[in-house]
Amino acid sequence: MEIAIDRAGLRRALERRRRERETTTTTTEATEATPRARSGLTAYLEDAIRFAGGSIPVSEYVREALTHPEHGYYMRGDVFGAKGDFVTSPEISQVFGELVGVWAALQYEALGSPETLRVVEFGPGRGTLMADLLRGTSKFKKFSDAMSVHFIEVSPALRKIQAETLRCEDVEMTSAGAGDGLRVPKNVTRDEYMKNSASVNQSSTSASAKLPVGEARARGTSGINGAPVSWHDGLESVPSGPTLVIAHEFFDALPVRQFQRTERGWCEKLVTIDSDLLETDAGAEKTTSPKPEKVPGRELEMVLSPGPTPASHMLVSRRLKGVPQHIVDGLRLLELSPPSLSLWDRLAERIEQHSGAVLAIDYGEEGPLGDTLEAIKDHKFVHVLDSPGEADLSAYVDFGALRQIIDEKPNSGVTCHGPITQQQFLLSLGLIPRLEKLVENATSEAQADELIKGCERLVSDSKGDAEANEPPGMGVRYKAMCLVSRGLPKPAGF
Repeated sequence: MEIAIDRAGLRRALERRRRERETTTTTTEATEATPRARSGLTAYLEDAIRFAGGSIPVSEYVREALTHPEHGYYMRGDVFGAKGDFVTSPEISQVFGELVGVWAALQYEALGSPETLRVVEFGPGRGTLMADLLRGTSKFKKFSDAMSVHFIEVSPALRKIQAETLRCEDVEMTSAGAGDGLRVPKNVTRDEYMKNSASVNQSSTSASAKLPVGEARARGTSGINGAPVSWHDGLESVPSGPTLVIAHEFFDALPVRQFQRTERGWCEKLVTIDSDLLETDAGAEKTTSPKPEKVPGRELEMVLSPGPTPASHMLVSRRLKGVPQHIVDGLRLLELSPPSLSLWDRLAERIEQHSGAVLAIDYGEEGPLGDTLEAIKDHKFVHVLDSPGEADLSAYVDFGALRQIIDEKPNSGVTCHGPITQQQFLLSLGLIPRLEKLVENATSEAQADELIKGCERLVSDSKGDAEANEPPGMGVRYKAMCLVSRGLPKPAGF
């Protein structure tokens, strides 16, 4: 029997409770000494923590901080580029998106040049990568005529920016997108892997693999090459057919769970409210979680579960299966992303059923990984619990864990390639010849220098120099991994 929890109902109840408490505080603050007031996402998290009995997993904190429909980081609008909190490869050089376009066109040919092709991008940001891809492949008429673009995006604000970047002037909301605004998005950041993990070793003919379900939230047509463009909450509403999936700096933003080895076993890191603040609230129930170390001015703290949790029982042993014992013995911290594992499994099912390929490019390592969760605000690192909803949270991608999903299904219809460095991937797709052509056609020396500098950063292994304001290179830190339908040749770039 499957038990479903109405997260939307819970969220509405928590928001209602928060507003009632704020109203009560407002009416009494003139005559009484009131406790320290919390607002925004911090107030919502406080209610969620109380509701959960005193603490929540790190993964739930990350999910709410990034995608809460009102206070989530990605719901604020444009957070990318020099004026935002961080810069991604497509914003650094147009060559990145153009070379991903080369990869897509070559994979299209490897699929036999089908009449229809779904090009899906997860977390497209401003839409810069896709715009460069469409422009760079516009001369490949057969490819351009076959493709339709499908953005997986939960932020209404970013959807508008993406439509502008792709020069979509005829965007229409569908019935699914009516009332876009404060809602609970059906997105891929939910912690689904544990409840779905029993099906990982089963055939991909399960009901969960039947696509599509639902419809897009909005549709338009790109003015760059005339391709139809659709916006979706998840993969399930993308129409069936041969599919190419691009996930650039997407998996790093999916929630992670963190575990620590103790004498009690693998305990889970949890987020709780500062205990001193809890004690000042009238009627507050004291948590049974271990008391955290207080940090002045911070209302949230990390604690360890009293013992192993269901998540640690299920996830830790699975990830460490097959890992050399000397590495296992040296581990004290372990970080895993259940939503990443669940999504990678669903992507494999998609291309097994409909044929295609998946390209993931992100910063990460082979793993297993320890504590890599980090927060960036105004291009500077801050503590992950400071200013929830106002900083970008991300963690290194455990590429070994993703490949393990495919290795556990040896009879599946997909093969996994990589990870390889971004440097290897871009150079093998022709970064140098493309750069030379752009420099040759540059209108000024300054423009040529900018092109060279951007491409150098994409493939450099430099550690950077903070004092000289030189950012680190992306060539080695970033990796590329690819899934392809079984029987297809080795993917382009690998």
